[in-house]
Amino acid sequence: MEEKKIIKTNFTEDKGSKIIEQIIEEQGIDMNIYYVDSFRVKKGSWDTSAIKRDQQLKWTREGENQYMEGYGKRYPEFMVNNNKNNSIEITFKRKPIESDILESFKNIITSMPAFPYTRRKPIFDPGSGNAFELSTFDAHFGKLAAEIETGYRNYDLKIARDDYQYICDELINQAIPYKPEVCILPLGQDIYHVDNMEGHTTKGSHTLDVDGRITKVNDVIFYVVVETILKLRKFSRVHIIWSPGNHDHFASYMLCFSLAQYFRNDPLVTVDLDLPPRGKQIHKRFLWGKTLIGYTHRITNRQSNWVNELAQAFPQEWAESTFREWHHGDQHKKQVVKMYPVYTMGGVVLRQITALSPVDKWHTENLFTDAVPGGEGFILNKEKGVIANFMAWTGQYENNRNQLINEKNKSK
Repeated sequence: MEEKKIIKTNFTEDKGSKIIEQIIEEQGIDMNIYYVDSFRVKKGSWDTSAIKRDQQLKWTREGENQYMEGYGKRYPEFMVNNNKNNSIEITFKRKPIESDILESFKNIITSMPAFPYTRRKPIFDPGSGNAFELSTFDAHFGKLAAEIETGYRNYDLKIARDDYQYICDELINQAIPYKPEVCILPLGQDIYHVDNMEGHTTKGSHTLDVDGRITKVNDVIFYVVVETILKLRKFSRVHIIWSPGNHDHFASYMLCFSLAQYFRNDPLVTVDLDLPPRGKQIHKRFLWGKTLIGYTHRITNRQSNWVNELAQAFPQEWAESTFREWHHGDQHKKQVVKMYPVYTMGGVVLRQITALSPVDKWHTENLFTDAVPGGEGFILNKEKGVIANFMAWTGQYENNRNQLINEKNKSK
C-alpha cells in the first residue's frame, strides 16, 4: 500500500470550497487510511484577442468541393476574452498507527461475535490418553495474491477465512474418533501477514501487498479463531499456545491476550502467554504425559543444535519425557527430518508444518513455489508419543481450491 498519494487535477470555479471532498470521492481515497497532508491551488488566466465579427455561416460539401453559405461582417475593433484555468495538487499520506489505535480497540470490542455459549461439560471424559494438536501454520491472513501474477491461486481476506474454516473442520473431523482429552491450538506462526498499520512485518521495512488495514484483518481472525475454539470445546477442553512468527509477533500476542480475556471465566479454555527468554525467537512447549512438543517458528542452522535446544530450553519437561519433537513453520513446505543428538538420550523429530497460505508474487519471483497449502493435525498419546499425523489440503491451483471449498460450502 502506498505511503503517499499525490493527486493533480484541473477544476472550475463553480466547485468552490468542496473541491477536495469531491476529489476524494472521485478518486476513491480511503480516509480511514490516509489524511490530507497538504494542498496547493494554482490559478491561471490569460487573454486572447480577435477581430470582432458577426457571422452566420454554413459549410457544405459536394464531392471534392466545399461551399459556404450565409453572411459575415467584421468590425474595426477587437474582442478580448479572459481565459481561466485552475488546478489543485493534493498530497495524501498514510495515517500512523497511533492515529487508528482507538478505532482498533473499538473494532475489537464491537465485533466480538455472538456465538451460542454454554459451559456444558465436553463430550469426552478423561481416559483416552490422547491430545489433539490443530496446526494451521502460516495462514497469513491479509496477504493479497493474484492468480494472474503467480500462475497458482488468488488469495485475499475472504479466501483466507474460508480456507481456515475448511481446514479446521476437516482436521477436527479426523481427530474426533481418537476422543482427545485436550485440544492444543498453537496461535501465531504468521497467522497475520503484517504486524502494523504500515503493512510491514514485525522487523521488516518493506510494505507488503495487504488486503485491508490490520484492524480489519484482526476482526476476521478473531471471528474465525473464536469459532474454531468453540467447535473444539464441544468435545474437549482447549489449550491455546501463543507461538509468534516473524510476521506477527505483536499482532498475534494481542490476539491471544484478547482470547484470554474473552474466555477468562471459562475453566475449559486456557491460554499460554508465557514469554521464555530464549534468544531472538520465542520457544514454547507442551508436555502430555511422556510426550514433549516444542514450538518455534523457524529452525535455522544445524538441526542438531535444535535437538540440544529443546533440552536446554525446557530441562524439566525434557527429563519427564520420552518422545520429543519440534513443530515449526516459516518455510511454507512440508519436510520432516529426524536427528539423533550426540549428548542426549533418544531422538527428536523436527517437523516442518505445511503452510496454509498459497504463494504470492514475491514467492513466485524468487522461485519459492513448491508448497501445497494445507494444515495438519496430530494425536499425542501420553504413553506412546505422536500416534497419528493427518493433513488437509486446499490445493495448489485455483481450480483445485475452488472445487474443494465450494463443494464443502454446498454441503452445509
